[in-house]
Amino acid sequence: MTVVASAAPKARRQQPSEVVVELPSGAAVRFAIGTDTEYLAELVAALG
Repeated sequence: MTVVASAAPKARRQQPSEVVVELPSGAAVRFAIGTDTEYLAELVAALG
């Protein structure tokens, strides 16, 4: 998993509404803020 920050001013103005996880395969999976982190960890581990 890679975390990427954006220095673009527009990207920082709004509160985030989702978390995007990019898998090594290049697939991106989006989750709403507040999703159970244990569930996210299990899902990401299963997807590889």
